[in-house]
Amino acid sequence: ERLALCPPVPPDCPEAARQPGCSCCQICALGPGQPCGVYTARCRLGLRCHVPAREPRPLSALIQGHGTCLPTSEVGGMRTEEPADSIKADEMPLESTEITQDQLLNYQLMFPIGQEKSLPWNSITAYENMKMKRISEVKKWKVQGPCQKELYRALYKLVKAQQRSRGEIYKFYLPNCNKNGFYHSKQCETLLDGEPAECWCVYPKNGRRIPGSPEIKGDPECQQYLSSQE
Repeated sequence: ERLALCPPVPPDCPEAARQPGCSCCQICALGPGQPCGVYTARCRLGLRCHVPAREPRPLSALIQGHGTCLPTSEVGGMRTEEPADSIKADEMPLESTEITQDQLLNYQLMFPIGQEKSLPWNSITAYENMKMKRISEVKKWKVQGPCQKELYRALYKLVKAQQRSRGEIYKFYLPNCNKNGFYHSKQCETLLDGEPAECWCVYPKNGRRIPGSPEIKGDPECQQYLSSQE
């Protein structure tokens, strides 16, 4: 039923791809030299969305669609980025489970009420803006909900990894949180290398995977697994 609502892929499209995020709809993959980013279609197989090495903020450039689809062989010589999950625990900020009032406001603006899709790069933009602010005295609010806490830590590690490598990070996971700080049942990784993203189902309260639910490239239809657990 959902697929029937999707717009058709042009008949002259050489390669179809899923829409960004966890959508089931198909769109035309981007060819060599075409602009690309987080919110565009993915590049065709064998291509990678590349941001020039001189770009000071590659993450932000990808948000704005300022990348270019180039053959993987042309960008293969870049310095390999450090995996985001390799950051040591003692490198985390001491108050990583707290957030300032301004930061909380930025976070809520990035995740409006009713938002069902992850906005990982908007989150990164908000986080980068947070880190640039130097507010000496501001009331701190406790982060509400386990997903918000995990997201804050994941953002810190992701930005830290990007700063260290000065390269591009093409695969990462940021929790998909609702407005109350808990998890959306559908969680997906983010890939920028042209491959479809894996999605899976979790319990909204704690983010743990629902037993028996699949991990697939597409929509795992999490609601049916939630209903079976009730």
